[in-house]
Amino acid sequence: MGKAVKQSESIADWSSDLLDIANSAPELDMESISAPSLKKIKSKIETALRHLSDISAKLDPVKQPNSVFDPSNPEAVGRVVAMALLSQPKTGLSVIPRFYGAGVYAIYYTGPFSAYAPLSGSDHPIYVGKADPESAKARNPLEQGEKLCKRLKEHLKSIQKATNLDASDFQCRFLVVASGWQEAAERYLINLYKPIWNKETKICYGIGKHGDSADTRGNKRSPWDTMHAGREWAGQTVVDQIPHEKIIEMLSTHFNTNPPIVDKQQAVDTFLSEMCQHHG
Repeated sequence: MGKAVKQSESIADWSSDLLDIANSAPELDMESISAPSLKKIKSKIETALRHLSDISAKLDPVKQPNSVFDPSNPEAVGRVVAMALLSQPKTGLSVIPRFYGAGVYAIYYTGPFSAYAPLSGSDHPIYVGKADPESAKARNPLEQGEKLCKRLKEHLKSIQKATNLDASDFQCRFLVVASGWQEAAERYLINLYKPIWNKETKICYGIGKHGDSADTRGNKRSPWDTMHAGREWAGQTVVDQIPHEKIIEMLSTHFNTNPPIVDKQQAVDTFLSEMCQHHG
């Protein structure tokens, strides 16, 4: 009983504070109040509103879900497309066929390169990406063009040029997607896996570079090229963006803070957990 009384008093106090602020607002000389002070006042009002909103929801005997599933939300579609990608079989990167279509893909490493040992043989991609259609209005794979397979073959060429990588140690999954949905799926996959070759992870990025022109050779070498020498144009660059030793250190830290997803089921469990709609 005492707890209920205290809660009622707190609600009354917060309500009173809000009323005082609301009643005094018209009398304020806004021009005489500094910007930091206005920001502070606004923050206090928003905090009070959040508290009251939470309490109001708790007082309602009919509970609300913490989210509403909206099939038209790009994030929801991105999750579904990402899971559809995971349902595809893995294919050796060096033996993918030519095919029409744009979409998303994931590349996996299975080799002995020591810096990538935590990933080797796991179901955690070393890189994920998308291939946009020839036209945003493309209605079918034929109109999308061979964008997805060409993107994968571009990565294969870079890997084949690396002196310390073997193309046979790479596998991939790929999924042709209706035009427009590949970006949301790629974004979800990057957030889920934080792949070490993706630029968003900021560790060993640069595999997607296609070379610097003759007048931009002064650009610093990408971390990917620092780790995997072999691309001719990268060899003409003399300065690394990140020193080799630092990249190794960053990889170790990354794997400690972001343990690789060992198998597909772990990713599916994460997906299902994120889709769960809690009530109350």
